[in-house]
Amino acid sequence: IGTTAVLADGSVMRTGGRARKSSAGYDLTRLLVGSEGTLGVVTEVQLRLHPVPNACSAAVCTFDSLEGGAMAVAAILQCGIPVAKCELLDASAISAFNNYPKEVPDLEVVPTLFLE
Repeated sequence: IGTTAVLADGSVMRTGGRARKSSAGYDLTRLLVGSEGTLGVVTEVQLRLHPVPNACSAAVCTFDSLEGGAMAVAAILQCGIPVAKCELLDASAISAFNNYPKEVPDLEVVPTLFLE
């Protein structure tokens, strides 16, 4: 992931690299992209593409306590199960969801884990 940009003085700057992680200096790629054109004009972008999965599954799990949900998430990750999205909502968040007008039935007001 990286960029090539032309700065205000006309110089060309290349950011990013092939390394997955680096803590050497500032993250110029994110700084340049976040500046929305005020630091320079981005002329090239290098991306990392991920293939679309063949299949996708979803699950909704309820728990008696928030700790039980957190332990379930830890166990899922330790088993190496590939998880694209994981969200743990407490009972107050579920209650707020139920209070919002919608076309879906209300959920049980307990800690709930959503997985994809």
